[in-house]
Amino acid sequence: MLERIKKKLTDEKDLCVVYLGGSITEGAGASAQDRRWASRIQAWLEENWPDTRWRSHNAGIGGTNSEFGVFRLQHDVLSQKPDLVFVEFAVNDYKTDGNQCRNAMEGIVRGIWTKLPETEIVFVLTATVKMEEECYRIGQVPESVIIHEQVASYYHIPVIHVGEELLEQIRREGAAPETYLPDGVHPNDRGHAVYYETIKEYLLKGIYGLARRPLPPPMGDLRYGNVRMLDAVKTAETDFCREAISLCGRYTGYISSNVPGQAGRVEFDGTGIGVYWMIGADSGIMEYRIDGGKMQAKSSWDTYALRFDRCNHCMLASGLEEGRHVLEFKVSGDKDEGSLGHFLRIAAFLVM
Repeated sequence: MLERIKKKLTDEKDLCVVYLGGSITEGAGASAQDRRWASRIQAWLEENWPDTRWRSHNAGIGGTNSEFGVFRLQHDVLSQKPDLVFVEFAVNDYKTDGNQCRNAMEGIVRGIWTKLPETEIVFVLTATVKMEEECYRIGQVPESVIIHEQVASYYHIPVIHVGEELLEQIRREGAAPETYLPDGVHPNDRGHAVYYETIKEYLLKGIYGLARRPLPPPMGDLRYGNVRMLDAVKTAETDFCREAISLCGRYTGYISSNVPGQAGRVEFDGTGIGVYWMIGADSGIMEYRIDGGKMQAKSSWDTYALRFDRCNHCMLASGLEEGRHVLEFKVSGDKDEGSLGHFLRIAAFLVM
């Protein structure tokens, strides 16, 4: 078991665990929430240390990568004051720009340890059939895995290769990948069980010699060193409706409009801005500009939206001059061919 966790199990007996990641952490593919790997690990902890008061929070959001993860850090992770954080983004970072991936993962680590230096972090590296076909099968390692390992090594963070273990088990058994990964990405109950067993065995082995050191100089440019979320309901000047309900169960309160031409604006200090919004069957297109510049457009709809609603993020601008800027936005009269409406539902603005 991790050294600081072992000590807290003995001395404090009051621990919080946060599981930060994408759909695999959220539990996609599992037949029930208690069958997902994160829930199984939590149940194992509670069963084996029954005298401890356990708290847990699953901060997995499907289809999201480490960049959104670093923006969500304060709201979804640090607010829980965790003692242990599992971070899982290797799959959703697979096609992400390498520098962005490295900076975001580093931003997560530094963001946690700047506020909570005693918190343990563990990277959980998952895998897909596509990663097997494009990389592992020909003796290569996916770039996202390499980068996550590099960040982990630099900051002395444990890494658990659950994806590689699952792929190896499939090879040993001569099984079809669909036996464990029906859609090639999300594990079924059998796949989640392999992830759980791999993590459990790793934790039971004991992780020693990972003494925490002061935060070293950053690996990258710290572009995510001062990220924050501006609550849309509180900060946007707009005629959009102000909703008091939760956005996909992830963020309480958001602004919304289905009226083409309805507009808003928000001022921010920083070098970049994005949106935390909903992708749904009736989602539309945002037209926007920064500091009175050229009007641009981003869609909050995709084909997956026809099957389920979800939260995600979209960066609108980066590399701006440091200082005060103005984002103007409005509901577009255009929409994607498959969309059922023009809705924009925005929970927060992401500032860097």
